[in-house]
Amino acid sequence: MRLLWNKQTLLSCAATLCALCLVPRAGASDDLLLGRVKPSAILAISEAWQEGHDSYEPAAADLALISVPRPRALLDVYFGSWCGDSRREVPRLLKILDRAAPNDLRVRFYGVDRAKKKPTRLVQRARLERVPTIIVSAGGREIGRIVETPKSTLEHDLALLLEQVPAGR
Repeated sequence: MRLLWNKQTLLSCAATLCALCLVPRAGASDDLLLGRVKPSAILAISEAWQEGHDSYEPAAADLALISVPRPRALLDVYFGSWCGDSRREVPRLLKILDRAAPNDLRVRFYGVDRAKKKPTRLVQRARLERVPTIIVSAGGREIGRIVETPKSTLEHDLALLLEQVPAGR
């Protein structure tokens, strides 16, 4: 009798776990985006990502600073399509870039896995520990990064980093 009860309990627990795994999470996507990703694919992850973009209103003063012409710089954005912090910050970043339209800033988005191990070369090169990680670089050198959450607002922290881009030679 005891052996039967243990099997029934085990089967019941297994069924419950399977059911919990199948319940969709708010804003989650079944698709794991890995490697270089287009901004349109980011906003298509789920309605929550698009809503995060549409509802965000960045500060005009910081947008003006971001749009100031400067020497060319690179903005590499590492995020997880599975990550709540990425779901909050990356759509906001897209809105900031849409509004400021900095012509001298090349922007690349990279999706990473939950363990932040793949794509291997990208993750190792960026020395990722948390996502999102937004890295500003110029002339092959890192200027600075925003990791997980900004210290102030995303647009303000980004404006401060871009002000550090050295003048061209």
